[in-house]
Amino acid sequence: MEEVGSSNRLRRAKPWPKTLLGWLGFGGLAVLIALLLFIAVINLIGADYLWYLVSRGTTFDTWAVLSIVSAVMSLAAIAGAGYALRRRRMVLALACAALTLPTTLIIEANRCDVLPCSPLGVLPPSVFDWSVRLRSVTDPNEARMIASGALSEAGSEDGTFREKRFGDHWIVSTIDDNGRPGAQAVRIDTRTAKATFVPCPEDKIRCGMEIPTVSDGRRVYRNAAVGLTAVFPAGLAVCTARGEDDEARGFSAIAYAPDLVCDVLDGSPPMGIEAARYRLNGCTVTEAPDLPWRPMSPETLKLFSRTPALAGRPSLACELRDGDDIEFSVYASARSGSRETLYQAYIVTTPARLAEDVRRFELFLAGVSIGTDG
Repeated sequence: MEEVGSSNRLRRAKPWPKTLLGWLGFGGLAVLIALLLFIAVINLIGADYLWYLVSRGTTFDTWAVLSIVSAVMSLAAIAGAGYALRRRRMVLALACAALTLPTTLIIEANRCDVLPCSPLGVLPPSVFDWSVRLRSVTDPNEARMIASGALSEAGSEDGTFREKRFGDHWIVSTIDDNGRPGAQAVRIDTRTAKATFVPCPEDKIRCGMEIPTVSDGRRVYRNAAVGLTAVFPAGLAVCTARGEDDEARGFSAIAYAPDLVCDVLDGSPPMGIEAARYRLNGCTVTEAPDLPWRPMSPETLKLFSRTPALAGRPSLACELRDGDDIEFSVYASARSGSRETLYQAYIVTTPARLAEDVRRFELFLAGVSIGTDG
């Protein structure tokens, strides 16, 4: 009978405090418990990382282990403290709520991005070298991150530039502070994510930012892959025009800027010729119908000595006016290899430079050839 009575007493709620001192102790414990439970809830909110790990994560590492332990301990803290609070057993509730502290202190001591760094709970760096690969490296951003980590560990001051997958491995090219090719590229095994340094294969990937060439008004710029050639007016810095996939689509030129590379050049007026990136419905760009493109007006056509045309072929001449910015584009189709390609020649100007740039654009159009194979 005594054992049954003892068990019943554990299940019964303790009475409320009856003295001021008792209430002060009760309130102090309640504040500590609330603070610890708040930390536990924050830990559970951050546990969405575990869903990422299950659904898309690529590695299971020490941080994943700590995250799992933190989530389990936080759940235990909330459940245990809730059970004890229902029975007003404040000391037991405090002990349960404190379960969330050990892993929280260890995580924050080693991460140091929320709380101030503390030597308490710091693990040896070698602990975080452990990891198990869950999925292959398929994301370009992850390949870049792995390469960046390898460069940092090697003490290199080069940065990542371009990444490209080749079947069972990635190649990430590197550049120095001036955009020139780095000392080596990084090769990443897609299955193991192992990074090694290799010479950059220039025939497979861009190994550094392109250095512009200054047109002399005679040099022919040729892109056999898309079937075009062009001669730019003298004094312009000419670069390769590239699409989102970094593939060459043609050429663009701006006013010459010494000591800069193509990827960071920014000037006016830009001019260029390339395989068109977008589809057209008349002059309207299908992917951007809100842009007020329209056929060249009679007033604009009077600025040209003849109707603008691309390589003497039937062409569509369009204009876009947006405040002080004026853009002219001339489109024409031609067969390049086995397919029909739409080409676009363009120039961006302002009212102050309009007359001069129209003459320059006409000179440029006269030196363009499309549909060539070499």
